[in-house]
Amino acid sequence: MIFITGITGILGEALVEKNEGRRRLGGIYLGDYEMNGRDRVKYASADVLDLDRVSTIFKNDDIDCVIHAAGIADTDKCEDEKYYKAAYASNVGGTEKMLSFAKKLGAKFVYISTNAVFDGAKAPYTEIDTPNPINRYGAMKSECEKMVKQNIKDYLIVRPILMYGLNNPNERMSFFTKIIEKLEKGKKINVVDDVFENPLLSYECGRLIWRLIDKDAFGIYHIAGKTILSRYEAARTIARVFRLDEGLINPVSSSFFKTIAPRPKNTSYDTSKIESELGIEPLGFEDGLRLLKMRIENREKVGEHERY
Repeated sequence: MIFITGITGILGEALVEKNEGRRRLGGIYLGDYEMNGRDRVKYASADVLDLDRVSTIFKNDDIDCVIHAAGIADTDKCEDEKYYKAAYASNVGGTEKMLSFAKKLGAKFVYISTNAVFDGAKAPYTEIDTPNPINRYGAMKSECEKMVKQNIKDYLIVRPILMYGLNNPNERMSFFTKIIEKLEKGKKINVVDDVFENPLLSYECGRLIWRLIDKDAFGIYHIAGKTILSRYEAARTIARVFRLDEGLINPVSSSFFKTIAPRPKNTSYDTSKIESELGIEPLGFEDGLRLLKMRIENREKVGEHERY
């Protein structure tokens, strides 16, 4: 079995779907809702910090790989003194617990990190660039990366960038779903025009993580899309592809929003490493949105686009 924390998150859902029933999966999520088990998938509601409960639930399962994708990714909540201890316990303490779990089982460990480990000063970033986070969330993730390297010999650290895709309705909304929901309701929205990334289709991320695991990859890998653009440009592209009103989108600078945590301005990636090793070409943002639109409209796999 491959065990996934955060199995109902945007990446967890993509990993389950792109597994396509080939591997037996199990995983945990934090919530009081129930998940109907898909074929060869075992779901359980449990906290990553409750290792006794996790171990009990999965004691009869032969786990040979742990993918740790769970954590608190709300940047402002991680920065806020009121929530910092809880966020640190979940993000850093949870990683420590899952490392212990994997080591006890002798399982491979895959850690899902983030572009927030970088300060945004010298994009595009490669895997050999030194992390220099400018907020507490990024600092937590950077600390976890160090912990993984120190405790696991054949570690795999994957740093996805801003993801778009369909997420579980019980989970936190993504940038994509927030934009779609507001535009469909005819609401005006302010979007920053000075923060840049190369957005990543969640299903493509899931597919590539499985390929890395299958080839027994080791080290750090950046996964991102082909197109580098601002959040404002991304929002306008979403509106255009989904035939929504671009005029509702207003560009603003980052200083417009009264956020608690500082945000890096440009954390876009250089994906040469994964392109070379897997022989792939990153998906352009508009192409990815069109594939996503097709999924939403059809709710079924369609011909040559099945791999997404």
